[in-house]
Amino acid sequence: MTLSHLKTTISQLSSLSVSELRSLNGAVVDMIKLKRNMESTIKKATLSVGMLVKVNHPRLAGKELEIKKINRTKATLSLNGGAVYTVPISLIEY
Repeated sequence: MTLSHLKTTISQLSSLSVSELRSLNGAVVDMIKLKRNMESTIKKATLSVGMLVKVNHPRLAGKELEIKKINRTKATLSLNGGAVYTVPISLIEY
């Protein structure tokens, strides 16, 4: 979808009824959830215990951590100094 097509579609939203807007919103939210779920599944499949990763969070900026355990939605990471963090898989970068 091009940017001009998207702008045209957005300008036409005012002509929709409240129920139509609600169903459109529900469809958009469902699609966002599906895409996020797919991204996390792909990321989770590429992660493995012992891998060195970084975390997209100001508190752990610039630090390399080792994956100790991978759970359904979070992973346990350890710093060389012994500190252990449990972080969402979505924040892990490699």
